[in-house]
Amino acid sequence: MGDGLQGHVVLVTGSSRGIGAEVAAKAGAEGARVAVHYREAADKAAATVERIRSAGGEAEAFAADLRDGAEAEDLVRRVISRFGKLDGLVNNAGMTQVGPFLEIDPDEWAAVIATDLTAVYHTCRAALPSMVERGTGSIVNIASRLGQTGVPQTAAYSAAKAGVIGLTRSLAREFGTKGVRINAVAPGFVITEMTADLAASEEGKRRLADMPIGRFGQAHEVAEAVLFLLSDRASLFLGQTLNPNGGGYMP
Repeated sequence: MGDGLQGHVVLVTGSSRGIGAEVAAKAGAEGARVAVHYREAADKAAATVERIRSAGGEAEAFAADLRDGAEAEDLVRRVISRFGKLDGLVNNAGMTQVGPFLEIDPDEWAAVIATDLTAVYHTCRAALPSMVERGTGSIVNIASRLGQTGVPQTAAYSAAKAGVIGLTRSLAREFGTKGVRINAVAPGFVITEMTADLAASEEGKRRLADMPIGRFGQAHEVAEAVLFLLSDRASLFLGQTLNPNGGGYMP
């Protein structure tokens, strides 16, 4: 077990599965006390908590529907109340969208924006006062290659993730002088429970052809980038977007 986050309290949204679960597990392995967030999958969140505890770490699960701004902000307040502080926030929770733009239902558009972008506003809004007061903290927002390049038939998701990158840069400039580092990670296509069907589809094959590495990413690989940004090893990183994308986008 490493100690890069020893004594830190880290909240990872959407950490019952996929990238979030890997981030939570690695944070626990580096000595953090981890708040595992979930919306509905209590059993999977419990599995993430047990994974951390069985490795000698400390973790607890917290439920919240981040599409509701009040619940998103209350989640952060509950974590701070339970652990006494918040050193790291990873905004990972999200939902995808695939389909022609003209066929996107307004409710679907609103749900994607609420989950992937507006929830980040609310959790940051709740976390930043405490971090500023203590003069320290790290926020890592999970964006996407799609938010950097734009991809057909992902308009809502691409728009939300582009917004996450813009929000990250703005907040980094505003709060960097106050001791808070805010950065983003923009993965390429990563194999998770949420993307498995898409990976096996014709669209998945097309996306694979765009990746020079010749394979899709794995959640644990993306988690390494997140853990770096959470830690003091990334002391000079503010407003940056790391791109673990297998060469799918080269800014």
